[in-house]
Amino acid sequence: MPQTFSLDLRGKSCDEFMVEISKVLVAMKPGDVLSLIADQDRILCTHQLLKNAPRYLFKGDVVGDHAEITIRRVR
Repeated sequence: MPQTFSLDLRGKSCDEFMVEISKVLVAMKPGDVLSLIADQDRILCTHQLLKNAPRYLFKGDVVGDHAEITIRRVR
């Protein structure tokens, strides 16, 4: 059964942001979803982290003063 993880990482530096989501990504199984609320520029950090990771799909939307990022493990 797929799980959904939620994190609020507003105010974290890009390095801290990547460390925090990496901990969750390692534990994710196919079908799991990670939902993040972060600063707007963290969409670029997420892209840098996942650009060579074909197991994950991500979508980032800027909503007001923050970004909502969804990462799904595909396989």
